[in-house]
Amino acid sequence: MIQNKNLPIKIGMVLGTTLGIVVITNAIIRYKTGMIVRNEQILNYVYWTIFALSVFFAVSRFRKLDPSSFSLRQTVKIGLLAGLLSGALYTIYIVILNNYIVPDLSSQVVEYYKQELASNSSELSKEDILDSIAVTELNPAVRGVMYVFVCMTFGIAYATLSTIILKRLNRVPPGALL
Repeated sequence: MIQNKNLPIKIGMVLGTTLGIVVITNAIIRYKTGMIVRNEQILNYVYWTIFALSVFFAVSRFRKLDPSSFSLRQTVKIGLLAGLLSGALYTIYIVILNNYIVPDLSSQVVEYYKQELASNSSELSKEDILDSIAVTELNPAVRGVMYVFVCMTFGIAYATLSTIILKRLNRVPPGALL
């Protein structure tokens, strides 16, 4: 048992950095394979699954390392920092990608959306496609800040759910789940 009031911050920073590397790797794969231009989302679903499971694992690990400090207030720090750092790292990546590496990437994605709109073959509604076009045309830094807030929100939500689950599991008598 470790008693360190900075432990949730350390765990959150390590997790956020790791998740940032994962999301950037995901984004590079999407870019290199053309998935980003075709709006294929499967790797994003994989990332968000990894994100949720990683937050749960981190909260569980914190509970094992410092059970006396295990509380919602402490675990929310883990989720908040994980979301903040992973979102910030991804924001840096998309700003560099869209402003320096491939300045016309957003226009390529918008063109794809317009083709989908014209062909009526998309699974998305017309309103969804128009919303996607509007977001894609935003400055990459603005999109990145929005992404940071989404990551922080999910990080807090997953940390909260993890804490509730782990506290309830702690109250269940051994063998009761069998």
